[in-house]
Amino acid sequence: MQLPANRKLDKYIGYCLIVFFLPITRLLGILLRRNHRLKQPPEHILFIKLLGLGSLVVASDPIQAMRQKYPGTRFILLTDNNIASGIEPFQVFDEIWPVNTSSLSNTISTSLKFIVRSWQLKKLWVADLEVYSKLTTVYALFTMARNRFGFHLRPVFFRKFLNTHNIPFKQSDCLEDNYYHMARVITNGEELPVVQPVVRTDEWQKPYIILNNTCSSLAPVRKLPDETFAAICNWILTHTHFRVAFLGAAGDRAHIDQFIDQRLPVWKQKGKLFNIAGVLDFEAYYRFIADKGVCMVTIDSGPLHIARKLGLPTVSVWGPTNAASYIKIPPGQENRHVYHYYKVACSPCVHHHEQLPCGGNNFCMKDIQAESIIEKLRQLLVHLDPTATAMVPGVMHKTQSPCFDQKDK
Repeated sequence: MQLPANRKLDKYIGYCLIVFFLPITRLLGILLRRNHRLKQPPEHILFIKLLGLGSLVVASDPIQAMRQKYPGTRFILLTDNNIASGIEPFQVFDEIWPVNTSSLSNTISTSLKFIVRSWQLKKLWVADLEVYSKLTTVYALFTMARNRFGFHLRPVFFRKFLNTHNIPFKQSDCLEDNYYHMARVITNGEELPVVQPVVRTDEWQKPYIILNNTCSSLAPVRKLPDETFAAICNWILTHTHFRVAFLGAAGDRAHIDQFIDQRLPVWKQKGKLFNIAGVLDFEAYYRFIADKGVCMVTIDSGPLHIARKLGLPTVSVWGPTNAASYIKIPPGQENRHVYHYYKVACSPCVHHHEQLPCGGNNFCMKDIQAESIIEKLRQLLVHLDPTATAMVPGVMHKTQSPCFDQKDK
């Protein structure tokens, strides 16, 4: 099913189920008076995350920290089958239950199958990682787990009466901080170990600067105009010796090919461009990013979080969303992850308004100048190349730098 259809299904069916089961849940809670204390660790924790591979990657560090606190607990993920393939190579979970969302009937049948399976798990806790979903709250309730954790905020006020443990979701905080807050609640307030970032070696031997201007249909207003994106490509191919690789899903491949044919035909003829959208499975896709990419230039999208998880330096571009809400840069990594946020009066709007103030005319991205993004990329390359020195603001002067070709000397 397409994402807009899924959102409507979640909204209308979710509310109907909540209206029906809320009074039943409240009554049973009063009558049964179950013990919801967290002194003893569970045998199983079921995490629910049906949408958003990028946000699940963000949650992976808090979850891995929890694993160190609960080494005897089996960690299970319930997710969309595509996200299941995407998160599996990171080996965060012991078991993954993939929901087939290709049609409504398949979604219902596979969901019911996993509900029945959850009833067979002893000492089960459930952590709902979705922030706004109604159906996942009901799904967590159907598992009949003794402890059910979920985010609580104004748009999903009903969760206060359906979850056993409500974690306030602070929209002004970084998403990762909210996930860590949930992890600390689940581990009974214990201090969690810090997950160390990946350390890369031989970065200057990588052949590609990786570019991404794709995202889910949840918020396509995050995309840069083709003209701006083409200017960044041209700068890279003109001023450095790196080739360019384009990321995307299988559905993005045709558009990227068209973009290359229309905007970068000369560089295509020279063999400087590589469209990997939909070509590789997830494991090979991650291996390509880690082994072939010197850095990534990307909009707010899943590949940004994947790159950071793999240790790849990044330049990210933000308009309808705020970088501070979605990326937390570890100490010492500030120069490896730089971003450009064009903050207009109505930003951030995505995830804050159902109807965007601009009506989809994302001038917060359209008005970003390619030069401002290129300058961020310059800064990153200067930091990564120990032989490059910035002598004049906005211009880099190099001596024997492997990053830049003779045209820049």
